[in-house]
Amino acid sequence: MQTSDHDGVLVVAISGELDMISVDAVGTALFEHLAKQPDGLVVELAVDFMGSSALSMLLELHGRAQHEKVGFAIVATAVAAARPLMASALTQVLPVAQSVDEAVKSIQEERKPG
Repeated sequence: MQTSDHDGVLVVAISGELDMISVDAVGTALFEHLAKQPDGLVVELAVDFMGSSALSMLLELHGRAQHEKVGFAIVATAVAAARPLMASALTQVLPVAQSVDEAVKSIQEERKPG
């Protein structure tokens, strides 16, 4: 898991496998980042495998971000992430962007006063 700051929007890139074994540690780290109240949180899923437990965690993270009024987006750069998101129709529920730049821009646009 690597993090980078894009003008106040935190981007967390996740690689490897996001399965029942790793999802708790990854989820805990993501919720801790969210608790710091960044302007936004982008989760980049560059994973080799993503199980249903990861989908549940992403839904919960999205709900918490909405509650905390933190911008949120997911970038599913890997087929292993995009396929389960589409198959479960979560692309209709979760804010999914095509690239990190698009996700960051979208969150920054949302956050503009006016």
